[in-house]
Amino acid sequence: MAGSARVTRRLSLVITMNLRFDKVIRSVGPGRRKVYSLVLNDDGLYLIYTGGVGALKHYRLDAALNQITTDNANHRGVKELQQNESRIGAAPLTDLLKESDNYLVRLEAIEDVRIKASQSPEMLIELTGSDHYLVFPFASLEEVQTLQRALNKWGVKK
Repeated sequence: MAGSARVTRRLSLVITMNLRFDKVIRSVGPGRRKVYSLVLNDDGLYLIYTGGVGALKHYRLDAALNQITTDNANHRGVKELQQNESRIGAAPLTDLLKESDNYLVRLEAIEDVRIKASQSPEMLIELTGSDHYLVFPFASLEEVQTLQRALNKWGVKK
């Protein structure tokens, strides 16, 4: 779920961000929700559509294995989520932006990032001109706070 930071040396020190969250619910309108994967890197925050929210009922967090598992791998929605999530590492993110429902949020457009602690942590990302309301049903509050700190460090206008 949560990624890591990597430091590389050139003429100067460059910090490369790379955080990824799968199975994140995004409100897309009144009463309408979709599932996305979020990828934060130096280009910005990618929101990649992966499927319908109904498929999430077939997933659960296995605490013993510390991973998300499915109880119904043959469900059409589960297959769609898994197929779309697998494309994220296989194709350049810029290519995925050509498809509908995929977005790149430029870090400089982020005005505020707020978290609400609950059973499934919630995040509001306020942008110039719009907001993104996200729910993280399979991430811990600490993981979501890591994303918030990264967005605050790299994007939020001071």
